[in-house]
Amino acid sequence: MANINLLNDEKQKTSNEDNAQRQDALKELFNHQDFSMTEPPAFMPTAAKDEWHRLLPILKKDFPMSETDYGNFVAYCLAFARIKQAEHEIKKYGTFQNNKDGSKRENPAVRTQSRAMHDLKAASTALGMTMVERQKMALNKAKAEPERDPFAELMNDE
Repeated sequence: MANINLLNDEKQKTSNEDNAQRQDALKELFNHQDFSMTEPPAFMPTAAKDEWHRLLPILKKDFPMSETDYGNFVAYCLAFARIKQAEHEIKKYGTFQNNKDGSKRENPAVRTQSRAMHDLKAASTALGMTMVERQKMALNKAKAEPERDPFAELMNDE
């Protein structure tokens, strides 16, 4: 029996048994305790809370969000808020700042924003929110659907 990988990108035919296992595995994604938090944690800054409220209904509708996704979702919202705050600082003080001796240095907000963008990408990938991850899910959903067999349909119509 083959090892069923939901995110397998290989273009190969699979047996009915493999398709059944894939369907069971897809259903299992929805068997975890639902993501019950409707309000963001109190420690979050306003921009993170706003992103939480904007994104949570979309994610709960389109993805099998569960309690196990809580940490990644918090990380995503916090990274989003840091990006926004860093951009405000960059607009206010510029990408480069002058030192006392007249030389220039990079605004520390540029590095903060870059790290936050990296964190946001990691959290969004973990949550299945990137185009690549959504494409993999759609591909696997299509693969999991059994192929139409006209001969079998003809035999069953008797």
